[in-house]
Amino acid sequence: MLHGTTPARASLARALSTTTIHRRMLLPEDLADHLLADEDEVLLALPGIPDDAPSIILVTTREVVLGRWKAVGRAAKGVTRKRAVPAGDIGGADYRPGLYHTLTIAVRSGRDLSIEPCTAEDGIRFAHALHTLATTGRVPPPLAPAEVVRARHARGNYSPDSPENRMRAAWDRALLASTDLWNCEEVHSGPALGWLQPGEHTLLVLLGQVGVSTEYLAATDRRVMRGRAPGRKITDHPAAAVRGAVFDEGRFKDVVRVQMHDGATLTLGGIDPHEGREFVEALNTLVATGSLPQELLPFR
Repeated sequence: MLHGTTPARASLARALSTTTIHRRMLLPEDLADHLLADEDEVLLALPGIPDDAPSIILVTTREVVLGRWKAVGRAAKGVTRKRAVPAGDIGGADYRPGLYHTLTIAVRSGRDLSIEPCTAEDGIRFAHALHTLATTGRVPPPLAPAEVVRARHARGNYSPDSPENRMRAAWDRALLASTDLWNCEEVHSGPALGWLQPGEHTLLVLLGQVGVSTEYLAATDRRVMRGRAPGRKITDHPAAAVRGAVFDEGRFKDVVRVQMHDGATLTLGGIDPHEGREFVEALNTLVATGSLPQELLPFR
């Protein structure tokens, strides 16, 4: 466990907070120490696809860094700076969503940088932000979900407004909203369509410990439910039946309990404590006000 923090570590954590990080990437805790100077400020981050040698691009106030490490075994090792380009040498970024399509960063004085983003949504947001930063000197606000959907399907031949695509986007955005995201393939939007009702809109998703199967709690515009992936068996209650949620910090594991007015409970253990507290706070705000907390709204 790392002790203390630096501007580089803190800003990297913020930049990673809205990106997709698969468990298989084995993201090193000391990534900032290997790739950055302690005083660096990370403005943008883009993780690549999870394979045996994952890559990441970090944009700081001084430079754009391409890093890579080995993700074989139980721990990451061999973090290296593959390339660094001065910030003033960056001309912009381009990303066209599609299968095995890479994001390209234009370098004025040499060969371009490229990476295959972990998700199309990450690539779209990063390309927009970096291109704006390179041309205006400022990081823009995050793209609204509707803008991301339009960009994702701008060159496709199917409608981004279909009920299926709306359901997929809402579920994935609920996964992406947690501050410390450790995502997993089993609960992405493809399988989720088997759990959701036609036209159902996902608001919150909390993942339990990942093993042979992954347990989850989800809140939608119609109900709260607990399920296990893979598989389709769920336990659910109508949204109007929810009284609130509590976070129990246990000796061996932390637990989130969603309580109903009739005394029934949905329970999920083996969770990340930060994500568990965030889920409880967001669900209680939703029950009390009918809306998610303001800080989560950009992801919806």
